[in-house]
Amino acid sequence: MREAIGNSFVLNFIIVFIILFILIFVATLTYTKAFKVKNKIVDTIEYNDGDITSSVISEIDSKLGEIGYRVDKNNGCRTDGRFSNGTLINGNNNSGYRYCIYEFSTNKGNYYGVVAYAYLQIPIIGVNLDFPVYGETMTFTNFE
Repeated sequence: MREAIGNSFVLNFIIVFIILFILIFVATLTYTKAFKVKNKIVDTIEYNDGDITSSVISEIDSKLGEIGYRVDKNNGCRTDGRFSNGTLINGNNNSGYRYCIYEFSTNKGNYYGVVAYAYLQIPIIGVNLDFPVYGETMTFTNFE
């Protein structure tokens, strides 16, 4: 009888370990996708030399559709903390993709901060998590 209890304990331990491993693997894939989204947005802004127009925003949205970025009804962008010195560029994003672009001014020129989100859903527990992924473009020098 003692060995049966030991075997069930080991089996439960292995099952818990496998579930944790799968959760870590899925979280890593989700975070990688968010970094890919952030990098696509930064590359598009840098390709257009920091001139963000409605055509650039629609180009970003089409690239996010190709990647398979999640459409989110919550388009809330933060304007406090690190972002209080910046100007929010895409606050009224009608595409449904949740990402934020902020413009920051320095003595050397302007640069853009980009926030994309990694989404993790655990349906068994009913938990929906989103983690921000932040990146910046190069500084665009103003020659006036």
